[in-house]
Amino acid sequence: MKSFYFRLDRILRLREGAERSQARRYGEAARVEADLERQCREQTDYLAGIGERKTPAVGQLTNAGVLRALQLTSDAAASQLDDAERARVDAEKQAETERTELTKARVERKSLERLKEQHQSDWRAAANRHEQKEMDEVAARTRGRR
Repeated sequence: MKSFYFRLDRILRLREGAERSQARRYGEAARVEADLERQCREQTDYLAGIGERKTPAVGQLTNAGVLRALQLTSDAAASQLDDAERARVDAEKQAETERTELTKARVERKSLERLKEQHQSDWRAAANRHEQKEMDEVAARTRGRR
């Protein structure tokens, strides 16, 4: 009997390649999301530090120019934080989209693998039936000669 051959093997290899490619895209999107999350935390800490410097200690005199500079710096930091938050939300959505696509790619690959396993199981069963049939014929001939 012929050896097992899965006709959809090329498609399975293509699906595996597509899954690897999608995993790379998801990894990149997750990395960008983590970087933006870190940037937002740093920006929040920076803004909190500016807020602490804007309010002088009790009894301490502060120059109006310094207060104005701190206010402008605080406004700029708040604006940067808003931008970073928007970018983080966009990156989070992109990562979720890539994760969904990766899940779809895995499902497609696994379904083809299950199909291959089923075909291989059917082929093994047919090969076993063929082998059993040949063994029965040999046994019948041997009994017939006695």
